[in-house]
Amino acid sequence: MADHSSSPLSGKRVLITRAESQSAGLIDLLHTQGAEVISLPLIRIAPPDNFAQFDFALRNLADFDWLIFTSQNAVTAVADRLAALAICSSQPRGPRYVAAVGKPTAAAAAAAGFSVTHVGSSNASELVRELTNGLYGKRVFLPRSDRASAALIAQLEELAAIVTEVIAYRTIGLDSVGENDRELILQADAILFFSPSAVRAFLDLTRSGVLSSVRADTAVGAIGSVTHAAALESGLRCDFQAPEPGAGEILAALAAHFGKASVSSVSGANSR
Repeated sequence: MADHSSSPLSGKRVLITRAESQSAGLIDLLHTQGAEVISLPLIRIAPPDNFAQFDFALRNLADFDWLIFTSQNAVTAVADRLAALAICSSQPRGPRYVAAVGKPTAAAAAAAGFSVTHVGSSNASELVRELTNGLYGKRVFLPRSDRASAALIAQLEELAAIVTEVIAYRTIGLDSVGENDRELILQADAILFFSPSAVRAFLDLTRSGVLSSVRADTAVGAIGSVTHAAALESGLRCDFQAPEPGAGEILAALAAHFGKASVSSVSGANSR
């Protein structure tokens, strides 16, 4: 049996607010550190109401200079729809370049058969800045959620890019949870938020009384700068941030937070 006694995560209950299927690697890593995982997905992913624009873009992938994936959900939506339409991402010729936000999204795109040209930072705005010269005046295909911010479109249009944005999937926040789930928040030592949509869904549920509020001693973590900003703007306390959505980066940020908390606790006790 593994000895987890030296891990700052040993015995910690970590609540993950996205689907277990999207967090398998992270869950495995947490278990190796002796943490207990609590799963409470706060959003679900649904297909668009209408596929017309999405299908048209997919049937004409060769018309685009760039395909930008901003999330793993976008990759899944595109790959699933290509399969439904019996279209291979490279036949006829796909987009000239493919960019992805973060290593996990890039890995998902590669697994779906796309040749990823550029792996960007942890948010889409930074990726566009990194590709400024390459995007200028180019035709860009941007499959996204129905809740995605319009700021990225404006940023691309400042580069004279010709942007085709389509709703590839819908992000739906939960409006109810099971009876046994209601008190999960009170059991958690840490809560991880992976998207602004999850932050909004959580706050809606707590304000309506469907979920309990976060305990004062529960650590709240945001995955990525966009989620971190959304949490702060919404008034949700955020104690730490993982710069990238990779399982290793998340584990490191979580361990660092609890490691610091442990040191502070010992220092405080010694000073008394």
